[in-house]
Amino acid sequence: MKQLKIEENSSGTDWDMVRKAICSGYFHNAAKMKGIGEYVNLRSGIPCVLHPSSAIYGLGFTPDYVVYHELIMTSKEYMHYVTAADPRWLAETGPMFFSVKRAYG
Repeated sequence: MKQLKIEENSSGTDWDMVRKAICSGYFHNAAKMKGIGEYVNLRSGIPCVLHPSSAIYGLGFTPDYVVYHELIMTSKEYMHYVTAADPRWLAETGPMFFSVKRAYG
C-alpha cells in the first residue's frame, strides 16, 4: 500500500462496510429465507440451509437475506461461510440480477 501510495482507510467498528464489500463479490451466491432455517438461492432457485458450523446457525436469529461462499452438497445443500446481507446492497452491487420493489399501502 505504501509503495503504491494508497492511503490506508479503516472501517473501524462499522461492520456493514465489510459485509457490503462481501456482498459485492458474492452477490451471485445470495439467498433469501424461504422457511424456518431454509433458504433459496435467488438466481438458481436451489434450496439450501445454513451449515451447522456457521456462526449464524446458532444465533437464534436468522437473517432474511444472506450471501455465502460455497455450497457443500451432502444430503442437503449446506451454505458455508455465510454473512447477513441487506437486499438493497444486492440491488446496488448486482443491478443486472436484482432490484428493490417499493411497497405501497
